[in-house]
Amino acid sequence: MTEFTNYRLILDELEQTLSHVNGDEATTFLNRIVESERVFVAGKGRSGFVANSFAMRLNQLGKQAHVVGESTTPSISENDLFVVASGSGSTEHLRLLADKAKSAGAEVVLLTTKPESAIGELANAVIELPAGTKYDIEGSSQPLGSLFEQSAQIFLDSIVLDLMKSLKVDETTMQSNHANLE
Repeated sequence: MTEFTNYRLILDELEQTLSHVNGDEATTFLNRIVESERVFVAGKGRSGFVANSFAMRLNQLGKQAHVVGESTTPSISENDLFVVASGSGSTEHLRLLADKAKSAGAEVVLLTTKPESAIGELANAVIELPAGTKYDIEGSSQPLGSLFEQSAQIFLDSIVLDLMKSLKVDETTMQSNHANLE
């Protein structure tokens, strides 16, 4: 039997990636969430799952959040924030959504490994997570975009902790906002 040690490689890669996140970018992102009326999220594949989990936490914080593409998602408008998770920053469907959100007057924030990407050029703010993507052979020993997706999840979970303080919400309140039709 092989020794179970790959988690160490993953943790080291996460440490390397997240230690390079720009603190000013993170603060800007946090402030935009607090100031926005509603937050809309989108991503594709595993990045989409990460975006969806962030929307869930925002709702548990009492912040109105929606997953783009769901049948109950309302129209985006001014004073709203659109958060896109895209390792490449060039997923065409997400670029079209970002363009539409901007034309509706919403702010766009991109979480990506490629700030100078098609969506990055549209975004009002970019959070760079310097991780490998499915298009990069170098940058991670993990396959495809695993490091980006993991980094995005941990980055967003850390933002949730900051939002708890900023919005003055405790875990008891979040538990009361947790889905009860499960």
